[in-house]
Amino acid sequence: MKNILIITCLTFSIYCFSQKFDENDFLNGEWCNKEKFSCFNLISEGGLLVYEITDGGYTAGVEILNYDDNAKKIYWRIIGTNKDTQYFEILKNNKVNHFDGQKTIVRFRSSDKINKS
Repeated sequence: MKNILIITCLTFSIYCFSQKFDENDFLNGEWCNKEKFSCFNLISEGGLLVYEITDGGYTAGVEILNYDDNAKKIYWRIIGTNKDTQYFEILKNNKVNHFDGQKTIVRFRSSDKINKS
């Protein structure tokens, strides 16, 4: 019985630690400040990640640079711009500190799915 418990615990721990964090799935959604005044969309589709500002009609690709598991930060940059590396510091499942290359703003995911018409 003791051996079965050890094997079960070992199998469970290997399964838990072998899960890779999927940055695209986490980032997918509309991200806004608390007042929902300043928002942008990160759209994950077919392995591509797109940054979109619907009010200004701006769309660009996003490159994931790194995920730091210890700091809980996803480093990314908008392709084709001279902005510094941006990152999301994960505070909760739908709450992050967003560093846009100049300042840090708390952002909330207002939706997981982006409806495209």
